[in-house]
Amino acid sequence: MAETYPYELRLPLAPYRFEWAGEAAVDCQTHHTDSFSEERYTHADGTVVVIRNYLADGSFRVMSDRGDIELIDNAGDQSSPNTISVVKLP
Repeated sequence: MAETYPYELRLPLAPYRFEWAGEAAVDCQTHHTDSFSEERYTHADGTVVVIRNYLADGSFRVMSDRGDIELIDNAGDQSSPNTISVVKLP
């Protein structure tokens, strides 16, 4: 059965730093396949944030049942002094 998440963000290719916008997760499980590697973060209230990195092209997909995922796209902003984009996890 495929999992669905109400909040999802597919990230363009760029360097990223992932940060928690609120409380950090209490558990992390990793999973690897031939197609992707995945980190599944569980919070104290049972909500989940999944970060999936696709090996073929290096892209990321972030999924959550916890809340909105925010992207601060520094890599796409040529006027930004910081070239690393920030992904704020709920």
